[in-house]
Amino acid sequence: MQNWVQFFEIVLDFSSTIILIMLVILVNIGLKWLPSKNKISFFLLLFLSFKLVGFSFVILGIEFGYKFYILLLPSILLIGPLMTRFTQSTLLMQKSPLFDSNSIILWLTGIILLLPYLIVPTSIAQRPPSELPLLLTVSVNAFVFLFVVTSGMHFIRMNLKFYYGALYSVGYSENTYLWLKGVWFSMTLLWVSLLYNMISGVIDIEWPRIISTIASALDIFVLFSLAIVTALYCKNPVDQPVINLCNEVEKYEKSALSKELAHDILKSVDKVMHEDKLFLNSNLSVEKLAKVIASPPQYLSQAINQYRQVNFYELIASYRIEYAQQLLKQAPGKSILTVAMDAGFNSKSTFNKTFKKITSITPSQYKKELIL
Repeated sequence: MQNWVQFFEIVLDFSSTIILIMLVILVNIGLKWLPSKNKISFFLLLFLSFKLVGFSFVILGIEFGYKFYILLLPSILLIGPLMTRFTQSTLLMQKSPLFDSNSIILWLTGIILLLPYLIVPTSIAQRPPSELPLLLTVSVNAFVFLFVVTSGMHFIRMNLKFYYGALYSVGYSENTYLWLKGVWFSMTLLWVSLLYNMISGVIDIEWPRIISTIASALDIFVLFSLAIVTALYCKNPVDQPVINLCNEVEKYEKSALSKELAHDILKSVDKVMHEDKLFLNSNLSVEKLAKVIASPPQYLSQAINQYRQVNFYELIASYRIEYAQQLLKQAPGKSILTVAMDAGFNSKSTFNKTFKKITSITPSQYKKELIL
């Protein structure tokens, strides 16, 4: 019976390794437009590395395999910050570095805590928890405590935000939000599995063998579910403006423009447009508008692209169409050509095309609706 359980666990580990490899490929091909794909890829590669550690004991031997495992172990401290940054990057469609300074400090702390395990002989380091030297006991307990606290801060807080819908307001897409919930549910189950492995490693309790088998089966279920959810999300066509936005924000990765400053700039734009009707100026450019609102042109362009998700000329067109709608309401008898010219357009055809793109109906249809 024991041999069958061991064989079943080996099959599960091998299967989860294959699914992890497929997931990494799926994310990097199906979600290549996603600014945060590097973060979820790293998360999956980290789990894949831990799966491969088991095989390294067979290939490299106990001594080298164990040292490799200890060197890799501090990386699990990064999964909490990594998932939070992944979520923020996805919801805001902003590309951000894989790690920040706090994550690097956290990782280095883990390296320092586990350093004694790299120094002492492997035969001593692999003793049961109750037989470990005091230095190793303090070291491993401090590391596990650090992992439980830091990862819990991220996973518990973010799951509560999803539960109460606190993140929905910043989401740009219903599909993206639902996909993120699926990803977080899957990753949380993997995190719980990690907690079990970490805590059981420092508590001298003989868990039933079936517990570890269930944990391996849970990994398979979670990874398979994540693959299905991601595959379904990849099937949904991505709007071109979203892809354009991803390409656009890459230029602004090192920009000093904060979200607050961007919103202030856009408020100034709205004010001068409604009060002074600058959009009626056919020669208006980013540079000229930036001079009026006293903002650097690059900040103005970035604010429009990132937070209005349009370019400068599309924004101006939206103001003109809004003004044209007001003219049609005030004087329904005016001809379409007259309204087009009064709203700042140079031709009737351009006006018709832009009007329909923004309002989904033609100017003539809009006039008829006003009359009815």
